[in-house]
Amino acid sequence: MSTDDEKSRRIRSMFDRIGRRYDLLNHLLSGYSDILWRRSAVRALDASAGDLLLDVGIGTGDLALEALKGKRQPRLIIGVDTALQMMGIGRKKTVDSARQTIRFVGGRAESLPLRSGVFDGAMVAFGVRNFTDCAAGLRCMWRVLKPGGRLVVLELSVPRNPVIRPLYHLYARYVMPWVGGLISGDAEAYRYLQVSVEAFPERERFRTLMEGAGFVDTGWRDLSLGAATVYWGEKRI
Repeated sequence: MSTDDEKSRRIRSMFDRIGRRYDLLNHLLSGYSDILWRRSAVRALDASAGDLLLDVGIGTGDLALEALKGKRQPRLIIGVDTALQMMGIGRKKTVDSARQTIRFVGGRAESLPLRSGVFDGAMVAFGVRNFTDCAAGLRCMWRVLKPGGRLVVLELSVPRNPVIRPLYHLYARYVMPWVGGLISGDAEAYRYLQVSVEAFPERERFRTLMEGAGFVDTGWRDLSLGAATVYWGEKRI
């Protein structure tokens, strides 16, 4: 088994273990800001009515469900994830009307089992940190987008403010693993969360990766004083 395959297996197993408490902990650990962050990501996607959308790392489906709340309803949302048990939770969460609009598909971001050039928009929430190969995942999402299609990525970030930054580190290194372990029974998963956020190529570095994958008109905007960041770019040929 390759190193990438092993990492993918470990991450999939971790998310399946914490799946039942994942939504609750997202809300609690972010002070319910994660709801507003997803709303900002959907606004940045700026999808049109009848669009075909891709949700990579769909997990329990919160971002896809947020995309269904606007007036401009997508025709279909295809969600891809390796964590099958989390997608099972997502299927149960979708009401009858959403079940017809959201489809869950097993697969990896680096090798999406989808045709090229078919999606009007693609989105990822808190998932790019878990790609085994970030650049390959971005190239694959570029591949499946139509010309003019837009990618939006929502990720956790380390605040840049010199007063807030040390407070964030204390919270991320001590409070999150304790609360996460208490509620989910898996403190290690929430230690991984902190490590993966700090290792992520944030802001201008990630924007450069997007441009290297072929995206243009890229940009980013911090949310909640830099605790999260929304990124965007377009495919143009």
